[in-house]
Amino acid sequence: MITIRRSAERRHIDTENQKTWMTFDHENQADPLQNGFGALKIFNEEILKPGRTFVLQTQKDMVIVTYLHEGVMVFNRPQQGKSGLMRAGDFHLAETQAGVKQFSLNVSPDDEARLFQSGFAPGAGVAEPDGENKRFTLADRKGILKLIASPDGKDDSLKIRQDVEMYSTLIHKGNHMVHELKPGRNAWLHVVKGKIDLADLQLLVGDGAGFSVEIAVSFTAQEPTEILLFNLPALLN
Repeated sequence: MITIRRSAERRHIDTENQKTWMTFDHENQADPLQNGFGALKIFNEEILKPGRTFVLQTQKDMVIVTYLHEGVMVFNRPQQGKSGLMRAGDFHLAETQAGVKQFSLNVSPDDEARLFQSGFAPGAGVAEPDGENKRFTLADRKGILKLIASPDGKDDSLKIRQDVEMYSTLIHKGNHMVHELKPGRNAWLHVVKGKIDLADLQLLVGDGAGFSVEIAVSFTAQEPTEILLFNLPALLN
């Protein structure tokens, strides 16, 4: 079964600091994806305006992976006394506590910053209090599904406290990719850039798709395309 979430169906919020597109709308009781897709509880695209600050505050403890697609940002976690710099191509792993604010600043006075945030309920194990930041270049991700985050940190990926694998890829027009799913596994795919054919469907920028009871995620790029893909455990309410 494939569940489609079109870009236009995402909740859009525009403030003086940022623009936000929420794939899963937690405030919409009528949204069948109100609570996310299995372990993936949050998937937001953010455009942070020049010189502006982004505030992240969750209602529950969460594991957050932030992908900075464009721009340069400084993140600050006051409760941990931790701050650092993120550049385009960086992926940052952090754990948030319910109600505690975390800040990110777009340091450019002229250019917007574009980022994607995925959130998961933390699983068992010991949290990494200082978080982790890794850079995956375009070359690292070109033509392959590059592992970005995993429970055991294999292949130099971020070590995430959840039964999730996160992948990123950039592919040329005509390239076909297949990601097999083991029995009981599910997946969520998001089109960051470009256009793909997925079965008899076409997905454009901002579109997402959930896969349940499928043997694989299979798609073909119709133009230069960037994809984020999450391999997830069985869906639980």
